Amino acid sequence: MNILMLNPPFIGKFSRTSRSPAITKGGTIYYPFWLAYATGVLERKGFNVGLIDAPAEGMTTEDVIERIKEFIPKLVILDTSTPTIYNDIRVGEAIRDAFPNSYIVLVGTRPSALPEETLQLSEKINAVARREYDYTLRDLAYVLQDKNDLHSNGLFLVKGHPILQKLRA
Repeated sequence: MNILMLNPPFIGKFSRTSRSPAITKGGTIYYPFWLAYATGVLERKGFNVGLIDAPAEGMTTEDVIERIKEFIPKLVILDTSTPTIYNDIRVGEAIRDAFPNSYIVLVGTRPSALPEETLQLSEKINAVARREYDYTLRDLAYVLQDKNDLHSNGLFLVKGHPILQKLRA
């Protein structure tokens, strides 16, 4: 199964993983290390994972979609923060429009602090993974591959999504 880990495009040199997410005065863009940790966990379990740091590469949403056209991700993880939440949701929605069978998950400080409120912002976002999400994403990936039931306290699912039927079965 293909999994995309995405630090979504945003204005300028925006750093979500800095202590205070913002455009840095010195131009430093911090590497998305939380996404990288989760990428390592998923790769170690045999998943085909791609990590894109769009702000560092100066990519637009269209650039990201073009890059992943042959990859076709089943699971898409987007890092987000309070200042970027509406932008990041638009990126997730655009990816969902381009790849309708993709399962879109938001991670980061905003979804961790306000999971239900974050999910209410878009019908096209399937879930949020809270706090330290690396093993939560691993467990979700197993569910999407029909290998396991989901046993995680870190995930909030959208009501009425087909994966809920798998979890109840």
